[in-house]
Amino acid sequence: MKDREEFKMLQTRAICTIIAKNYLASARTMAESFLAFHPDLKCYVLIVDEFDDYINPADERFEIIRLTDLGIPNLRSLCFKYDVKELCTAVKAELLDYLIRRKSIDRLLYVDPDILITGSLDGIFEKLGVYDIVLTPHLDTDYPDDDLLPDDGHVLRAGIFNLGFIGINSSENSASFIDWWKPKLVKHCVVDLANGYFVDQKFVDLAPLFFQNIFVEKDVGYNAAYWNLHSRRLSRDHGAWLCNEGPLYFFHFSGYNPGSAAISIHVPSSLSRYRLSSRPDVRPLFAEYKKRLLKNGYQQSRKWPYTFGYFKTGEPIPDQLRLYYRNCPSTWQEPRDPFGSNALMRRARMVRGSRRPIVLTPAVQLEAILSSRAWHWVSLYGRFKNRCLVPVYEFLEDLFGRKRAPRQASKKDPINPLSSSRSAKPGIG
Repeated sequence: MKDREEFKMLQTRAICTIIAKNYLASARTMAESFLAFHPDLKCYVLIVDEFDDYINPADERFEIIRLTDLGIPNLRSLCFKYDVKELCTAVKAELLDYLIRRKSIDRLLYVDPDILITGSLDGIFEKLGVYDIVLTPHLDTDYPDDDLLPDDGHVLRAGIFNLGFIGINSSENSASFIDWWKPKLVKHCVVDLANGYFVDQKFVDLAPLFFQNIFVEKDVGYNAAYWNLHSRRLSRDHGAWLCNEGPLYFFHFSGYNPGSAAISIHVPSSLSRYRLSSRPDVRPLFAEYKKRLLKNGYQQSRKWPYTFGYFKTGEPIPDQLRLYYRNCPSTWQEPRDPFGSNALMRRARMVRGSRRPIVLTPAVQLEAILSSRAWHWVSLYGRFKNRCLVPVYEFLEDLFGRKRAPRQASKKDPINPLSSSRSAKPGIG
């Protein structure tokens, strides 16, 4: 009887993630690492685009969920108005709802596919027996004031919590949270810093105000990533990964590219606080993760096309057209399938053939500036001037008795991040 009860309990615990098919290697690696610690639990992977000619579900160690299984209204429109990152985050609440209601999961963990499980997650599952929702914050310690990135501006733009992880149970409180979250993701799951949106994350800053029984997991062993490496040191003891001498439960490889020496491509290398070369404590973990990705088909799957990146004719869909489509919904109520719309295809050709400059989003513009060589030299000169030249100039003025006006602190425009010498990329994810 006891064994039967334990088996039933295990059947109601699971982990899930969301990918487009070109992230198959990441999903395989995550599932493989989770099942190493929890061989009796199930792993679900939602694949948002079409994969029949690329993936055989029977060959995988996880159960595949199709986007059409979720029963989302106006699904084709949703897939058209969002790019791949936005779509994967926009359907997160729908997936949680589906697994809890249709698969009878009682305690469910969502993790991003670029996460490696390095320890048992029993502690989180047990917390979901007491709390309804478990979240992890981006930070546990403030950043050093060193003019490097990431900085507090990153977190203020991206949100308090990193939604690369969320734990949730099947309580009524959790169901109310999901019902509140779902329509917001359908309508506003975008990177729109001027209006306060950053995909799925910023909404959840409000969750502790609106919902009860939420636990914020501050243990540094959970959700270690490039944005909190300033307060974490990794090590290994008899094969087990440690963080600050305690267990490392999972590491989030957000922005990691196996072909790069950077810890994350989300931070310009010229302003990054750390590189792999300066963090010997994390290099072995990154080397292990890279090896696993390559073993799980990274080189092959990363080249697979994204289904919703193209019209039915095979013509590519410009990002500018997605912006136009979602900002003018009344214009495109018909036809129901935008991927076959002749009007939208004509508009796409106009965008591609236009001689006018392409209108880039603020996030893309900021990223391009911060990644440029010119910005690198401007940043270096600015730091050199403030730290070296200005004190020398002031010393000489005082030495020769010239009266100078008191220095005023520079003011930052709260709306325009480019007004600050410490501008950062748009956020963390």
